[in-house]
Amino acid sequence: AWFGGVLLSVRAFEAITCRLPLPGPPRFGPVIRGTLSRSLKRRSGALATGIVGVGLVIALGFSLAIFAATYDAAKAADSRFVVGSDLRVTPSVLNRRPQPSSFASKLQVPGVSVATPVVSKPENSVLIGRYNQDAKQLTAIDPASFGRVAALSDSFFVDQSATAAMAALRADREGLLVDSQTADELSVAPGDRVEVLLARGTKYQTLRKFHVVGRFDRFPGFPQGTNLVANLAYYRAATTSTRADFFLARTADHSHAGLARAIAALQSGPGKGDPITVESTATALDKDQSSLTALNVHGLVDLDSLYTLLMSAACMTTFVFGLMLQRRREYVTLLAQGMEARQLRALVLGEAALVALCGLATGVLVGTVMAHLLVHVLRPLFFLDPHVTFATLTTARVARLVVLPPAAALAAALAATGMLNRMRPTELLREL
Repeated sequence: AWFGGVLLSVRAFEAITCRLPLPGPPRFGPVIRGTLSRSLKRRSGALATGIVGVGLVIALGFSLAIFAATYDAAKAADSRFVVGSDLRVTPSVLNRRPQPSSFASKLQVPGVSVATPVVSKPENSVLIGRYNQDAKQLTAIDPASFGRVAALSDSFFVDQSATAAMAALRADREGLLVDSQTADELSVAPGDRVEVLLARGTKYQTLRKFHVVGRFDRFPGFPQGTNLVANLAYYRAATTSTRADFFLARTADHSHAGLARAIAALQSGPGKGDPITVESTATALDKDQSSLTALNVHGLVDLDSLYTLLMSAACMTTFVFGLMLQRRREYVTLLAQGMEARQLRALVLGEAALVALCGLATGVLVGTVMAHLLVHVLRPLFFLDPHVTFATLTTARVARLVVLPPAAALAAALAATGMLNRMRPTELLREL
């Protein structure tokens, strides 16, 4: 993609320049524009070499910048999915008094906008289908508050959107969401009536009927998966248990500083009398410090930006010096025929500017394609499939990649044109 994309783009440039319209003789047009157009049409292959060099360098830098932005976005999305929201508050095992679902209201301290209770334990239920049954993990949620707190996505659900799934649970107290694998194993489909043994193995154990209202592939807060999702109000009414296993909370400020302030407020507020454990999206990333998902690629991107800047200037300087050496006789002849030195310098800079801009366009186009291919490397590292994003690309980084390399290339070309002032016709005559 890198080499092939650049070479194909250069072939397109050559095809366009070979078809540049020129005025018929004896008309010539403006001196600089007429000379530049004829030079491009006659020597498009020579200019293509400069475009190849600049395009290769910028394509590499641009692709790595997009890759880094996608990497950061994937880490943020993955951490929110693992935690379930910005914060996950779990009552401490040292607390002998179980926390009821109403404890969520106490968690709305400064910095926390909304909180929701969740009931979930491994194999805490038995799903009884038409032909078979099996022990499953049931998660009971409050659909109204959970939809505002959790990191829900339409891609998590099979046959409906996330909003529609929460609305179905809210409208039908006996509604039940079933994960796709369980639905296939037990031959359960939306619209079926099933029975579920709730609070399995506890004194609250009871058998209740449910109505399947949808299927899902993933559910936030459960990276290893949960099988069933039910309405918390119906679960409490059926089991008479008011206990919540943990709470999810959404902060007003999603930055690291905002998370730290919210955690401090929780620990000094409701957590002071009732011990709690608070997990945030920041701590979820810290747990992965031994894995590739903790890699900080910003240093690599900064180094690559410097490399792109220097190599663009080096490519352009080499290209312009090559022009000076290859076309010395032509330039001296133009000067002898009456072209001014500033016009000759403008002619050289015009070719250099065209090479720099075409190289930039080629690099951005090919770099974007390369980034889409590089993102496939990230798929085994995260729970959620990463997608190419430009959202986290800062203006400064884009400027370094898009503005500075052509500017440095043109500055190098301007410095190289100083050779024009040292050209002497007598030296060329001596060579002849």
